[in-house]
Amino acid sequence: MKNTEPEMPVTDHLNELRTRVTWIFLFVMFTAAIAFAFNRQIISILLMPFPDGVEIVQIGVTEGLGVSMKVALVAGLFVAFPIISFQTIMFVKPALEGNEKRYIYYSMPIVFILFLLGISFSFFLLLPFMMKFLPTFLGDLVTPQISVKSVIGTTLWLMFVMGFIFQIPVVMFVLAKIGILDPHKVAKQRKFAILLSVIAGAVITPTGDPINMLIWAGPIWILFEIGLVLARIASDK
Repeated sequence: MKNTEPEMPVTDHLNELRTRVTWIFLFVMFTAAIAFAFNRQIISILLMPFPDGVEIVQIGVTEGLGVSMKVALVAGLFVAFPIISFQTIMFVKPALEGNEKRYIYYSMPIVFILFLLGISFSFFLLLPFMMKFLPTFLGDLVTPQISVKSVIGTTLWLMFVMGFIFQIPVVMFVLAKIGILDPHKVAKQRKFAILLSVIAGAVITPTGDPINMLIWAGPIWILFEIGLVLARIASDK
């Protein structure tokens, strides 16, 4: 079914984009301000995957404030994720056809659930292993004292990256459903998918060492395989 909505002039598109970005910015700032009021509670939760035997310290004078502001902003983005997704869909809606709109709408709750699952998977499984292994890698040679900026920055980065990586299956399903992705052709290039998973694991991890690289590459490849199965289901007539 062809898109019957009238085409908008470029200036109208730009005005709409500005309006939606403004609403997103205001909502993120509002949620970030609320999160800043509870920054100590949030930081204490983010420190949970870190082992008790390693001392976490503040090195710079303003490091505590910087970490609190970063945590507040990220928490604001997290809370605002549904709003950001909704505003994005509303902006691209005129360019979508009837079936494409329906698939996008149906996928939004799944996207948010997968985002939560990705964050939870990282927080409860991957991060505790990494945080237990990395700070004590040199054993008795050094006394580990890790800055709170390093701990929180690494934790937030890896949690959000895994949240977006968990979108691979639903993205592949939707692309196959609207005819952009051919799962049979993709399956023939599986070796490249494995290679990309390893490269992504090396880029994502803060150290790039083989152990952590494989820890992150494994889930990426598994999610790709799940997405490939869903894409085949979506493309079956």
